[in-house]
Amino acid sequence: MREERPTAQTPASERERAVAHEGGPLLIVGAPGTGKTELLARRLAHLVAAGGRPESVLMIASRQATAARLRERCEALLTGSYEELWIGSWDAIGERLLREYSEEAGLDPFFDVLSRAERLALLLDRLDRLPLRRHEIRGNPTGLLARLLARIDTLKAERVGPTTLSERARRGRRRQATRPSARRSGASSSSPRSTRPTTASSPSPAASTAATSSSPSTACWSSAPTCGGGSPSASAQ
Repeated sequence: MREERPTAQTPASERERAVAHEGGPLLIVGAPGTGKTELLARRLAHLVAAGGRPESVLMIASRQATAARLRERCEALLTGSYEELWIGSWDAIGERLLREYSEEAGLDPFFDVLSRAERLALLLDRLDRLPLRRHEIRGNPTGLLARLLARIDTLKAERVGPTTLSERARRGRRRQATRPSARRSGASSSSPRSTRPTTASSPSPAASTAATSSSPSTACWSSAPTCGGGSPSASAQ
């Protein structure tokens, strides 16, 4: 179901159909300002009116500010008593799960979550101990470390672990090692023999320059443990 108009201009029948939807998932697609937050809040109120518990519904927003607006609207529509709502951004929901089930995850319940700036400062303090021998650091290393952190975050989001990353690096080094020899063998086999003298010429930069790998042989990595059990089973879409 696609919403392209603001809530005030969207027919009431379409909004009510989304709020009272039954029989499986329903995808609501709309641009900013089309009333998706209001629709989700009313959807939660509808589920509670039908007998559900507010704290059994998981609602995830893309940003913390959006989650705060969604929580405020849901609390305004709900009546009666209920436990803390499961509304938040991806990061906030993940942190809450780890704190509530820290024993199952093997974590200290009083663990700290570092911001991006704090992680960068931590690496800068330990720069001499980082395996960065394949990187040329000129001047301030802050930019390089920030790019490494962004790369680590991307790999974790793609569920790429240290073993897979190391195997990718090995395959890349093998391809680079075989590429120059393949070019030379191909050139010698395709060129006909000639008895006439030839004039030596310098190879083109594209043929003589081999690509270099900028990925380190080992990478700084932190893998988040998996926790289980007790998470809300229903979700509002």
